[in-house]
Amino acid sequence: MDEEVVSKYLKAGNIAWRVKQFLYSYVKPGVKLLELANTTEDMIRELGGEPAFPINISINSVAAHKTPLLDDVNLVIMEGDIVKIDIGIHVDGYIADTAITLCYNDKLNTLVEASREALEKSLRVVNEGVKFSAVGKVIEETAKKYGFKPIKNLGGHSMDRYVIHAGDIIPNYGDVMQLGKFRRGVAYAIEPFISTGNGYVIEGSEVSIYALSKTKFKGLTTQEVQITNYILNKFRTLPFCERWFSELRISLSNLRMVLNSLKLKNMLRQYPVLIESSPKAYISQFEETVLITSKEVIITTNPTLYC
Repeated sequence: MDEEVVSKYLKAGNIAWRVKQFLYSYVKPGVKLLELANTTEDMIRELGGEPAFPINISINSVAAHKTPLLDDVNLVIMEGDIVKIDIGIHVDGYIADTAITLCYNDKLNTLVEASREALEKSLRVVNEGVKFSAVGKVIEETAKKYGFKPIKNLGGHSMDRYVIHAGDIIPNYGDVMQLGKFRRGVAYAIEPFISTGNGYVIEGSEVSIYALSKTKFKGLTTQEVQITNYILNKFRTLPFCERWFSELRISLSNLRMVLNSLKLKNMLRQYPVLIESSPKAYISQFEETVLITSKEVIITTNPTLYC
């Protein structure tokens, strides 16, 4: 792998690490979700990166794909919540993907510890040639030891330049049918999701994150062309949200109308909010990015951990 590419992966990972340290001190009950999102993404940019996807702030039974809308001005973190914060940073398209869980419910501390331990133990398994299922087995065994379940239809993933999910899936359980192996020159996100519920997520009705599904287009209105070109130039095919159009002079209602029209014309991919199938369940998540080079396996998003 080219040294310049490695350097960009490491820079993205360092930004992710610094942002996580800020989040641990900043987030608390009473913090507004919209302020949390804007502050975090602004910090990523100030540190020399770009968000690789909108910050995910997933509370309680929500697992992923929840980011604040522009009019979510009254949503706050509450006492008793368990909050997953998943951030992505890219430097010239090279991505760091990482997540933490912050818990304001003492009854759920064991759940948080289970997911943290599952991540740390599974990272020790990662190396070139190791089967993805070996990581999943460690995650599943750790979850069961604590009396919980891994979420089986979520998992880690390979990444490529400007691509969050590049094809490989690292299961959160010992899937014997998963024959894939870790490869040199590839970055991977390892992310155990541990649940008090059924260990399975379903799609909710809310969608707040999109991505461009086509880079060539026709049959669009003038305004749709303007918005699509903006998306392509600013985000390429990486995920985005309505909060990221602030520099365009367009009303929120008009923006939503255009995005909905682009969705109906199959120009946009949607990311529905993912929720535990057991509605009263709680979920915890931790995630780090690993980079496999010819010399070593580097955890780019956490300098305190080693594979």
